[in-house]
Amino acid sequence: MKKIYSLAGSVLLSGFVFGQISQQHAIYSFANGEKYTPGAITQIPMRTDLNSQDRTTYYTQNFDAGFGAWGASIQSGTAPFKLTNTGHDNTTGNTFIIPTLMSSTPTQWVVLDSDADGTSYSNAEASKLTSNKIDLSATTGQFVALEFEQFFAEWDINTYTNAGSEDHCYIAISLDSSVWTEIEINEGVGREGRPNPEMISWDITDIIAPDNSEVWIRFRWEGAWNYGWQLDNVKIIDINEKDLTIMDTYRGYNNAGLQYSMVPQIQATEFQIGAIVRNTGHIDQTNIGIDFEIKDPSNTVVASGSASSTVTLANSEQDTFWVATGYTPDVLGNYTITWTATSVEGDDDLSDNTVIDDYFELTEYTYAQDFAEGAAEGITNWPLETGEGRFGNLFNFQIADEVSAIHVKIANNSSNVGQPIFWEVYYNDGTAWTYMDQSADDYEIQTADLGQIITLPLPDGIDVNETDLYLFMVGHYGSPTDAIFERQGDIGWSYIQGAVAGPDELSSFFDRKAPIVRLRVGAGDVSVGEETITEYFAVYPNPAVDAVNVSLSLNASENTVINVLDLTGKVVKTIGLGEVNGSKTVAVSLDEMNSGVYFIELVNQNGRQVEKFVKK
Repeated sequence: MKKIYSLAGSVLLSGFVFGQISQQHAIYSFANGEKYTPGAITQIPMRTDLNSQDRTTYYTQNFDAGFGAWGASIQSGTAPFKLTNTGHDNTTGNTFIIPTLMSSTPTQWVVLDSDADGTSYSNAEASKLTSNKIDLSATTGQFVALEFEQFFAEWDINTYTNAGSEDHCYIAISLDSSVWTEIEINEGVGREGRPNPEMISWDITDIIAPDNSEVWIRFRWEGAWNYGWQLDNVKIIDINEKDLTIMDTYRGYNNAGLQYSMVPQIQATEFQIGAIVRNTGHIDQTNIGIDFEIKDPSNTVVASGSASSTVTLANSEQDTFWVATGYTPDVLGNYTITWTATSVEGDDDLSDNTVIDDYFELTEYTYAQDFAEGAAEGITNWPLETGEGRFGNLFNFQIADEVSAIHVKIANNSSNVGQPIFWEVYYNDGTAWTYMDQSADDYEIQTADLGQIITLPLPDGIDVNETDLYLFMVGHYGSPTDAIFERQGDIGWSYIQGAVAGPDELSSFFDRKAPIVRLRVGAGDVSVGEETITEYFAVYPNPAVDAVNVSLSLNASENTVINVLDLTGKVVKTIGLGEVNGSKTVAVSLDEMNSGVYFIELVNQNGRQVEKFVKK
């Protein structure tokens, strides 16, 4: 089925240096955007190490048993704060879907569903959600913060300017329930690049001191028929006097600012790394900097150093550090990058000062964005859309090359047997997306393909250059019963590219997970069904309590060994698997291991791969 078409899009890709390049329109947002400015509020993506900190909680409300003594009221309009276990009311056919709050206590939470409960853009809405009196006498002398989980999205604030059409979200603290200290959050964030869930932390120490005995909390909304606000797990919790947190990290290997997990050796460039550091403690921190270390596949330190400048940050302020490391990877295998935040004052909690990234592999031929963090998830279709679906990733190249095949993961659903799939390629020269090529014939999924990464050859090859951006996609017809393709790995601010129903429109599918759609570069011709050297390697659940599952799919790999290593690199457990040819899952007991960070190392004649996990 031949389809030839082109597109000039409308949204710019964050970090892409082709200044005016056209991207597709936004559909869905789970990504972790950097749209915040320093101020009185700390937005914290819900990272595992933050949740596991040993902190004292003085008050909590998860709304699982209802509002309790909290009161919800409407001042104007028809949109109230209400309880939900389904989130926002999305209407079939919407081009933008509001995801359910990924609450850590998902039984029930609060939603203000403005466009579902409101009436029009011009009818102003105002609502409040107010707590009962809270006894905080136990916090006297402590540093404390108001924290809660949220997901917020609003309509295009630049398009609608009718009275009250822009959303405003406020949080407030009172010592007598009548006089309030109030601040606004979520200002100008739109609907893209939002963590889910996002933890909001407000240092209220100076507001409630010196008499901490009684406080009230209030959430307040103003708007008009916009999207909405979801809230859960309101807490008063202690914070440290001195505390730095690495909020996010970046690996940039190319002039498009894209972050890849696998890079062909011929396309490798200097490691350019970055980290966002936020002061989450009570006092100002001075001479804040970043130290880094890079280890090669043999666990040898090949580069280390510090950012060239330091900064001073008050509570809740953040800054981004970038480092040109001067090191280009040149040995095949997995590399480990460690970032550590430092300051003159020191830190009362070092657990969130360091981030370890071991998701980069220098390969012979494979180019990929996905990586094995967490379980793979199926892609059924675009949000609230039916019909054909196309999914893929953006690629740019350092030198001219040829792409000989596309590797794609087929979901392990029996209904997929016999389903036809196809591939398509587009390029962008900095002005518009243009059709480039597609498969002449469909490929029909076989039983042996289920749960595997298969190869779709490009018979004539696709010539690529170092100046254009490329979009390689795989697609299906109709509305499948189950997901045909899968996605995996936390790629943060990036997003999936593809197309919704109808062959004349490319789109952006905002999500943290990348489709398992990879390229084979500069490796000559391949045949259908040929697999990559290491097709699949995943460790789950993560964090784990009693055991972790090591799931892998290898192509006739002899003398395969699984090692468990601690943070020092010491091997604490070894499991010999012998020859592995195909898929295999091994349960590794953690009973005799202390809580902490560990690594699963997969070793065979093809090399070494490492995945990190946390033992609770």
